[in-house]
Amino acid sequence: MAGFDDREIYRRIKSGAWTRLRRGVYVETDLVPDDDEGRHLLQLRAVVLTLPNPAVASHITAAALFGVALLEPDLSLVHITREHSSSSRTESGICHHVATLPPSQLTKVDGLLTTSVARAVIDFAREAPFDAALVVAESALNKKLTTLTELREVLAYCADWPGARNAARVVSFASRYSETAGETLGRIAFDVLGIPQPSQQTYIYDDAGFVARVDYYWEEHRTIGEFDGRVKYVGEKVDDDALIKEKRREDRLRDAGAEVFRFDYAESRAKSPSIRRKAFAAFKRAAKHADTPPRFRYKLQPPPE
Repeated sequence: MAGFDDREIYRRIKSGAWTRLRRGVYVETDLVPDDDEGRHLLQLRAVVLTLPNPAVASHITAAALFGVALLEPDLSLVHITREHSSSSRTESGICHHVATLPPSQLTKVDGLLTTSVARAVIDFAREAPFDAALVVAESALNKKLTTLTELREVLAYCADWPGARNAARVVSFASRYSETAGETLGRIAFDVLGIPQPSQQTYIYDDAGFVARVDYYWEEHRTIGEFDGRVKYVGEKVDDDALIKEKRREDRLRDAGAEVFRFDYAESRAKSPSIRRKAFAAFKRAAKHADTPPRFRYKLQPPPE
C-alpha cells in the first residue's frame, strides 16, 4: 500500500483526492484522463498490476493503445489474451481470451505488453461488427501502423479460429486511404447502396494549378464525392473563412467540368439512400457532357499492395 493504511486510503478516496481503479490500485483523481480511451488504458495498467501472470493487451484494448480510430467503442471491459489459462471468460471488468501468442505478434507500447497492430486488428475483426472492424483496420492502415500484407499473414495464422471469415471480409475490403472513420463509413455505404467504389484521396488540378485532394473520385463519371465532416478543415470549430474557402474550392471544381456531391456522417452511418440519389444524379449530369473534354487533370493514388 506504499505506506498508507486503510483509514488514510479511505479518507483520500472520500475526499476525492484519489480514485479507485481496482482493488488495491488507486490513482490521484487529477491524473484520471478526460476521454474514454484514456480512462480505458488507465484501467489496463491497473489490470496488469493486479493479475498474477503476464497479460497481453488485445482486441479493442490493444487498438485503443495504438491510437487508431474506434467506432462507438464499448470500453467497459479490458481485453487481455494469455496463452496458458484455463478458459476464456469475463469477470471483474476483464475479458480474458485464451490463444497462442507467437513472438512476431507481440510488441510493447509505453511499457505495456500488447499484441501487434495486425494481430489486434484481426482479433477485433473476428468478433466486432463489420463497420466497427473496418474503421479500426483502415485507420491502422492509413496511419501506417500495419500493412495489408501483415494483416493477411496474421489472418492466415488465425484461419481456423472463430470469426476468421468475418476478419477475412474486413481485410479484403480494407483501404489504406480512408483518413477518418467517416470516410470508411462512406465506402461501406457505397457498397451497400450499389454505388461503384471510387478512387480515394485523388489530386485534382485545373489550368491554374492544384485545386484539391478530394475524398472520393469516380473517374468514369468525372464525379467527386466529399464527406462533409467539417472538422477535417478547421478542427473542432467551423468558421466563416473556412466555409467560404470550401465554397470557392467546390466552385472551381465545377467550373473545370467535375460534378460534385456531398454527404455527411449521419447519412453514412445510416447508409442512407440519399447518398445513392446524390451520386447517381451527379453521374447523370456528367453523362450529359461526356463529349466535352474536362478542363481538369487528376492524379490517382497507387493501388493497394
